[in-house]
Amino acid sequence: MGRQTLPTEAEFEFAARGGLDRQPYVWGKELKPGGKFQANTFQGHFPDTNTAEDGFVGTAPVGSFPPNGYGLVDMAGNVWEWCADWYRADYYERIARNGEVVRNPQGPTDSFDPDEPGVAKRVQKGGSFLCTDQYCARYMPGSRGKGEVSTGTNHVGFRCVR
Repeated sequence: MGRQTLPTEAEFEFAARGGLDRQPYVWGKELKPGGKFQANTFQGHFPDTNTAEDGFVGTAPVGSFPPNGYGLVDMAGNVWEWCADWYRADYYERIARNGEVVRNPQGPTDSFDPDEPGVAKRVQKGGSFLCTDQYCARYMPGSRGKGEVSTGTNHVGFRCVR
């Protein structure tokens, strides 16, 4: 068995897309295909009224929603997932300046968040049960969050890759 670690941001996004290209959700084009929720997100008026139309007010048991094209579950919604990459707001802008195509970027060597300079943060992907299309929709595969490395809350988790 190989070494297990957190995925890079690029690995997480590739896995989350499940083979789909340029789709807004990890399951395809529609938020609710056939009228059914595909991930645990917030419904109702944020932050005071979660109607739990998807069946859950808080976290959902693993696998409560259909897997993506690679057979992976919970790649969107439920909990933010830590990535190995340090967070830099300007990371993609910096690598784009080079003008070359970057395959499987490994993330920056340091962290910088202009909102909190000096606070080391890592990238979080996937969104959580608190994400809603009313203000963030961060359960979309290209979205990214950030978190201080010692943060622990009920809507942050992780998965390992090898």
